[in-house]
Amino acid sequence: MIRTARYIFGLTALAASAVLMFAGPASANEKDLVWMPGDGETLNFSVYRKGKPFGSHIVSFEKSGDELRVKNDIELEVSFGPFRAFYYSHESSETWQGGELIAMMGKTRKDGEDLTLDVSKSGDSLAVEGTNYSGTAPLGIIPSSHWNIKEVRSDQILSSEGGQLLDVTVESLGAEEIEAGGKTVTADKYRLVSDLTVELWYDETGRWVKCAFEARGQSIEYVLN
Repeated sequence: MIRTARYIFGLTALAASAVLMFAGPASANEKDLVWMPGDGETLNFSVYRKGKPFGSHIVSFEKSGDELRVKNDIELEVSFGPFRAFYYSHESSETWQGGELIAMMGKTRKDGEDLTLDVSKSGDSLAVEGTNYSGTAPLGIIPSSHWNIKEVRSDQILSSEGGQLLDVTVESLGAEEIEAGGKTVTADKYRLVSDLTVELWYDETGRWVKCAFEARGQSIEYVLN
C-alpha cells in the first residue's frame, strides 16, 4: 500500500521539507514489529563523514517498572588543526510508558545556535515547549530520534531538536544485508526524501542498525558498533 503526504523532516543537525511516498516494509509482520530494548542496552554508532571519523551517536536504555527511559547523545565535529569548522551536539532524554512518549527534554547546539525542548504529558495530549514550537502534540507521536521503528510508520513526528510537529511520509526500499555490530544482518531500508535525503535501516527485530545521508554535498554514514 502506498500513502502520500507532505513531509517535513528534522534529523539531528538538519531539517527539510518535501512530498514522499510510503510503501509497506519487507518484514511480514511489520505493523506488529516493535523492538523492545533491554535494561542497560545501548545503540552505539560511529559517525563517518566522507569515510572519515566525524563523531558518535549513542542511544542508551533504562527500564524502571513500566517505564522506559531513553538517553540520546550526539557529538559531531570537523576541525582543521586547532580550528573548529563545524560542531553539533545533542542531548535528550525520553520517558516512555505503555509504548507512548510521556516526557522528553533536550538541548542542541548546532553551528552556534542553541535549541531546547521540554515535553510533558498533560491530560490526553503532550505539552511541548521548544525553541521552534510551543503548544500541544497528540499522545502517541514519535520523536525524530530514529531508534523507534514507529517513526517510519507515522504521518507526523516530533522534532527532537526544537519541538516542531513534522508532517511525514516514508518510502520503503525493502530488505538487504548490511554490516552492523560486527556482523552481517538483514535489515529493512527506508528512504526519507526532502532537501535532505536520509536512509534508515532496521533489522528483523525492529532495531535501528544504520543511517546514511548527504549534507552539504558530503556523505554521512552511521555504523553500529
